[in-house]
Amino acid sequence: MDEAIKKEIWRVFSVAAFLFISIFFVLPYLVQISTYFHEKAHIKILNSYDIESEYKIDLLGTIPQFFDPNVKKLGVTAFNLPDYLKLNKEQRTEINVAGIISDLKFLFLIGIYLSLVNVYIFYRIRLKQSYNLTVLLAINWILFMWLLALIQITVANITYPLGDISQLIKFLKI
Repeated sequence: MDEAIKKEIWRVFSVAAFLFISIFFVLPYLVQISTYFHEKAHIKILNSYDIESEYKIDLLGTIPQFFDPNVKKLGVTAFNLPDYLKLNKEQRTEINVAGIISDLKFLFLIGIYLSLVNVYIFYRIRLKQSYNLTVLLAINWILFMWLLALIQITVANITYPLGDISQLIKFLKI
């Protein structure tokens, strides 16, 4: 087999392996990280009102739960509901919105990073004629996939019947 063909086959295999690993192994754990901070935001506010709460990370279940379309929860803070219901509407709103604010911070930071790095890549190619950007493009890919997943999760959290906003509206009536 010609050396150039072997090199091209290796390149194709490397890209395919990177895409497979990033989508099926890295992305679920990145989402787990943002879920952790989402739930930690809820817990911080719950603790400020002396409401017992906890969140447990399931590292072994991360990948199967991430790809299960029937999963009931990827991360949920357990807390004392009767104590939560004793709070006024503003306090409950603060608790429920804290997780979404955490998500929006991640979305903002990832978006800013991608914007700045892509401007850098553009000028590096344009001005320096340097095309060895493999690592930057790989990071871009992973962060872009994380950004897409976070957008979908945040929208679902806002619109899903068991999401933070729907639960807030449900409990505001009480």
